[in-house]
Amino acid sequence: MERMALAPRYSILAEELRRRIRDGEFKPGDKLPSEAQLCSAYGLSRGTVVKALEKLVADGVVHRRQGVGRFVARPSLHRQSGKLQSFTQSASAEGLTSKQELIAFGQASRDRARQFQCDEPAVFLERVRAVEGAPCAVHRSIIPLAVARRVPALTETGSAIRNHPNFSLYEALDQAGFRVVEATERVTSRLASSEEADHLNVAETAPVMVVFRLSYDATGRLAEAVEAIYLSEYYSYDMRLVATPIEVTAAAERNVRSLGGRLVGQ
Repeated sequence: MERMALAPRYSILAEELRRRIRDGEFKPGDKLPSEAQLCSAYGLSRGTVVKALEKLVADGVVHRRQGVGRFVARPSLHRQSGKLQSFTQSASAEGLTSKQELIAFGQASRDRARQFQCDEPAVFLERVRAVEGAPCAVHRSIIPLAVARRVPALTETGSAIRNHPNFSLYEALDQAGFRVVEATERVTSRLASSEEADHLNVAETAPVMVVFRLSYDATGRLAEAVEAIYLSEYYSYDMRLVATPIEVTAAAERNVRSLGGRLVGQ
């Protein structure tokens, strides 16, 4: 804080906290010291501390949870509508590294498979996904048994493959001849369950985005049904919207959600 006379005090504090985050003293998901603790540690007024913290929030370095405190932001995964990518591919496109931890694997019960809109025998795969080392999502997948039997990672002898931190289910499906070429998604929101909160190292009151996706191969066969639970501060999703009536080219049809209009063939 030696340069305090050369810049606004809140700006210097913000840079000091940014440095501590960059150096790993505060990691993604960690709660920052309270306003009172920062006031005491740096000899600053509450107004100065609040302004410094709000600057970090505005810059996306820190996020605020009402009534709880301020936390170091996790790396953000940005999704674009109409672009079909796996979790691994989405992270890579953002220049981020992703990992996985296998939580559960085995035969899916009939009821569980049906909950995932799969009406045939299937296997169940549950994983915690991390970006830049920070857990940010829980993926619960159902894979039809007829598909899983042809994917080495999903067989009895494939434990080492599916447990590897860099395992990608889409890549494994592709290599087995089930390349995903189309998918449908539904996005909702809720609070994390106690199990999800434990996996993601957050409070049970943490808001999450739930993405339910059905993925199909070129023949129209269901390759995977997944319920992906993301921490809300981590996940953003773009959707292109248009007013009606409008003419939409066939090439753009998949990227447009509209209440009307007509499709113009090319």
